Amino acid sequence: MAATSSWAVLGLMLASSAGEAAAAPLQQSGTIDARTSPGVSRSTPKPTTGSAEQGVEIDDIVVVGARASQQSAIARKRNARTATDSIVADDIGSFPDRNVNEAISRIPGVALSRNGFGEGTEVAVRGNGPDLTRVELDGLGVLGTNIPGGNGGARSADLRELPAELIKSVDVVKGSTADMTEGSLGGTIQIKTRSGLDFKKPYFSVRAGGQRTTLGDRWSPDVNVVATRKFFNDRLGVIGSVNRTDIQLQQHFQENVSSGARGYLRRFDFDNSPAKTFAFNLDTLSADRESDTVFGNSLETPRTLLTKSAGATSKAQCLQLFPDLAQVGSNNNQRIQRILEQRTCLNQWNDYLPENFRQLVTSNDEIRTSVDLRADYQVTDDFVVYGKVNQSSRSGNDRQRAFSSGGIPAAQAAGTFSPTGTYPQQNAINPTAPGGPGAYLLVDPVFGTTQYNISTTSVANIVPLRGDVLNVLPGSVAVDSMHNVTRFTTTNNRAGVDQIDNNTEIRTRYAQLGGDYVGERLEINAMAGISLADSTREDFRTSRSTFVGDVTASITPSGLWSLTLPEGVDLNDPQRYVQMSPATCLATQPAGFPRTAPGCAAVNPVDPAFGVNANPNRYTVGQLPLTSANTQLTYTPQILETSERNGRFDAAYRTDDILPFIKRVKAGLQYRDRRIERWGGGGYEATGPRGTFGTAGYVAPVRVPTANVRGQLFACEDTAGSRAPGGRPCVFGFTPSADPTASRSGNEVVTPQQLRDLFAGSVEPATVGFFNGYPGASVGSTRDGVLPQKIFQQLDAYKFMNLDCVKVCAGSDGQQYDQPKTETMEVTRNVYVMADAEQDLPIGLRFTGNAGVRGVFTDVRGTGFLTLRVRTYADPATNAFQDAVFRQNVTFRNRTTDWLPTYNANLWAFDDKLVVRTYGGKTVARPNVGTLLPAGECILDERILQDDSLPSGCTGRIGNPGLSPFTSWNYNYSLEYYPNRDTSISFAYFVQDVKIGNPVASTADRAVFAESDQINPITGQPVAATVFSIPTFENGPGYKRKGWEVAMRTAFTFLPWTLRHTGADFNISSAKSDTEIGGIRAPLTGAVQLPTNESKYFINASIWYDDSKFNARLAYQRRTSQFTCITPCGGNTVDFNYPGDGYTNVRNPLAGDGYNPGSPSYTDATTYIDAKVAYNITRNFQIYAEGRNLKRQGVIKVLDASQNFADGTPKVQRLSYGGVRVLVGGRMQFGN
Repeated sequence: MAATSSWAVLGLMLASSAGEAAAAPLQQSGTIDARTSPGVSRSTPKPTTGSAEQGVEIDDIVVVGARASQQSAIARKRNARTATDSIVADDIGSFPDRNVNEAISRIPGVALSRNGFGEGTEVAVRGNGPDLTRVELDGLGVLGTNIPGGNGGARSADLRELPAELIKSVDVVKGSTADMTEGSLGGTIQIKTRSGLDFKKPYFSVRAGGQRTTLGDRWSPDVNVVATRKFFNDRLGVIGSVNRTDIQLQQHFQENVSSGARGYLRRFDFDNSPAKTFAFNLDTLSADRESDTVFGNSLETPRTLLTKSAGATSKAQCLQLFPDLAQVGSNNNQRIQRILEQRTCLNQWNDYLPENFRQLVTSNDEIRTSVDLRADYQVTDDFVVYGKVNQSSRSGNDRQRAFSSGGIPAAQAAGTFSPTGTYPQQNAINPTAPGGPGAYLLVDPVFGTTQYNISTTSVANIVPLRGDVLNVLPGSVAVDSMHNVTRFTTTNNRAGVDQIDNNTEIRTRYAQLGGDYVGERLEINAMAGISLADSTREDFRTSRSTFVGDVTASITPSGLWSLTLPEGVDLNDPQRYVQMSPATCLATQPAGFPRTAPGCAAVNPVDPAFGVNANPNRYTVGQLPLTSANTQLTYTPQILETSERNGRFDAAYRTDDILPFIKRVKAGLQYRDRRIERWGGGGYEATGPRGTFGTAGYVAPVRVPTANVRGQLFACEDTAGSRAPGGRPCVFGFTPSADPTASRSGNEVVTPQQLRDLFAGSVEPATVGFFNGYPGASVGSTRDGVLPQKIFQQLDAYKFMNLDCVKVCAGSDGQQYDQPKTETMEVTRNVYVMADAEQDLPIGLRFTGNAGVRGVFTDVRGTGFLTLRVRTYADPATNAFQDAVFRQNVTFRNRTTDWLPTYNANLWAFDDKLVVRTYGGKTVARPNVGTLLPAGECILDERILQDDSLPSGCTGRIGNPGLSPFTSWNYNYSLEYYPNRDTSISFAYFVQDVKIGNPVASTADRAVFAESDQINPITGQPVAATVFSIPTFENGPGYKRKGWEVAMRTAFTFLPWTLRHTGADFNISSAKSDTEIGGIRAPLTGAVQLPTNESKYFINASIWYDDSKFNARLAYQRRTSQFTCITPCGGNTVDFNYPGDGYTNVRNPLAGDGYNPGSPSYTDATTYIDAKVAYNITRNFQIYAEGRNLKRQGVIKVLDASQNFADGTPKVQRLSYGGVRVLVGGRMQFGN
């Protein structure tokens, strides 16, 4: 009795706290098994055991007004079988969101990534990125269409082409039930579109508007039409929707490092401080055997190299630990390796310097269309069949203008340095250097070590060179106490513009047939569908430059660099880029040639035929014509095709009054066939040569050309010497490459006036000032761009710039050959069984729940293009060798089986106003596609084959289809309070216990050509049995992620006056991963990083007003910083990390500047404020206005704070800003 009284008192207190709004009774809503039954609804007496996203009656879903739609979303969350948050009907339209990604991001636990244009592109659920989040549209998987991400991004769904008007409901399911399709680690996003049976009357609406950004120069239209009608006594419902949106967006960038991804340079020691800039941290070296593998041409391993280097206390000690090799008795490869070992040690004293200066303006002109048609037929009161088709497309042109103004020091430029003849060589400034010796700086002449080629003919020509000659004005360099260069002036700079035009065509198609039978006890749902997506991308690129002289660079408090150019330099003048110049003298003159022009031997000019010198004898400068700087021409095509075929059958039987406690049993089957195919430029040798060249019976190799087009455009002007006998006159026109695999490429030579006309006719004028309106970033001036396609259309090579040769292309023998492609195929078969339970308990409590298990049987096939290089040594003493190269597609296969148990238990109290939910279950998600594909080059080395104990090696990171899926045990505990239909308050705590995490780099021995019939010419044996030591991937370590979410939404109906029409939403989410074991560590500090793209917390808040006449909403969204990668965040030929878990650009053997460890890179915290107002002139006519990014937020990529400048200024890699976006329009609707 006492217990009952306590519950009653607590219930009275909770009910009273709701104020006047509590007087409205809770509506017991109908249920829809929307995941498997998008067609029909069935009422039940109370919310119990529906699907994972059990909804409300159709009358509640099709609503008007913010308050009514919020009631529907609350009811949908309340009635769900597992932890779920929802947005319903006009609730989506009431947000200032132009695509579904942005609407979903308002849900607690969902974090949105906005691109530099300010547009939402990807969502992460509870810290798990888009590639670990399954998105379904009416039960079908939404496919990835992201070509720039290559295979790596092929799992990520991009919903920008899906307009919000199509949506009936969006559910973010954070738990799971056994009947849900697996594929998400943190939550599944289920999107449902409208049905014609949802509407009581014929309905027609038209919305038309326009949008513009503060960085754009025009208004772009946006039109949507929706029409629906019922036929045959309201049994057939048909709905159609057409949407077209023209997008014109622009973003401005400032970069201090290439592509905003690399770290600051540590290449030169300007301050000559005895203190180290950094010290190698052995704790961050990988435990993989790669760390203890001996380098080629050395006795060192990565571990011994770093151990010795970390122990060095001076630069002199570095040269003692790694002494110069004797000139006699060592070869080039051995000396290169030793120099790189010295540089690895010496790098610890080098100062931080920006890696690249670029200002970029990117424009996105895109047309997005979507057509959706659906028909539902109610055969009987219990049976509905439906069919649906959808086609969406995005046709876009992205233009990226990258402006450089020099400024980065260049070492050992031609003609600037003059080494001595000793060993090792001692560097010095050339007294005849361009601009005079006073324009150059000799850095670290005692210890600084680099490679120098002393001859172009000797087989042992690489020697150490002490000191670097830089185009830096002496006395201009300032360095702070943390070894950061803060100011410097470089000389003899060239400024340029690099323009890329990306033409993209993206098309997605969905087709679906299904039926739902809902009888008194039996429910049957069947569905079959297909999703298809294809994307093409064509990159047209051109770059050109001009001489500008001295450039001064200085850091600003924002972390961006300011560049000062000489007075009077107009980089917008296209004529400036056609400067005719004579050839230059070789740095080292052959015997018999003077050192000065015009009699000096000239640097070989660019010849129309690639790699073919028209005259085997050297030309003098006086024998050559004047030429302009080269304008690079490139064309790069790509194609991505993805598909998913899906079929499922579900049957449920209600066991009310048959079984105690168990209310329903359900079982089902599902089949999915998902494929991803990608083509790049291709090009390869289809068959090798047979016989000996020049003898009878010789058969030439068959080569298939690449679809990529590469070339150079320049102007040529003859001189008296070039026209004279023995001279080399201009050769005008197009000359194709002599290489059959590059037969579509070539050089184009024009007259100076023709080049001026081409440049003048391809200018794209700037529309607004650089960073127009962005606070604190006035670091650059406005510069005009270039339209590459206007140049290319005037050239002969344009006829090759198409997609004709991407999939299939004619070889050198005239026959058609398939181009290389990468492909993954995943066939998944599922079976599941589950049961729902409900039981009334004493003292007014009620239990509901479900439990089940799902079987997942997956076959994986990964196909990629591998190169086999057979290396024979003609002279082992000098390391001279010959290679035979074979290329072919290689396929790896694997099969996995997973059983996924789940349970959900809910305890209801206080007339179902309060519920405690618990969920536990096992989830899996397939790994990144890029980790599954074989790709790279394997070398059969004659020396290794003579020792059976040594495996042959491969370069590149070869994928492993045998990887297990991400595997996690997830748990969710929530307390939810629903005092009335307008209000919900919830608190959730979740745990993700990831057992198998992100794949990590490893080394393994594998017969990668097991299915090949290729014969090894060295041994005469098949290569199928040859074992290679390959860099690959293995299952990553697990981690735990814990987090919480608090969400509140209410309508202030209890307030007086017009305030009763207001309401507010608020949610805050936090997640933290325990990554002490297996997490990525910062190379220098050892600090463990959060998983990629995980934010510590994110906040959504909004206030709204809706009196049915006037509607307004102000929305706030904040996301904290996210770790992205360890620099250089990809591959390049300079910055190399030592082997470390999760590190990019790891190299063995050494290259570039040796090991020079990177830094954690982060995307900085962001805060966005968006707003929307709408006014209903009549019931049928509405006008609206929206504003996005009213705070003028930019996206900043920044390095770890431990590397800040001495005064705290951050090391910014990139700042991008997309401006403020404004949308205005009107809506007309009739019916319903």
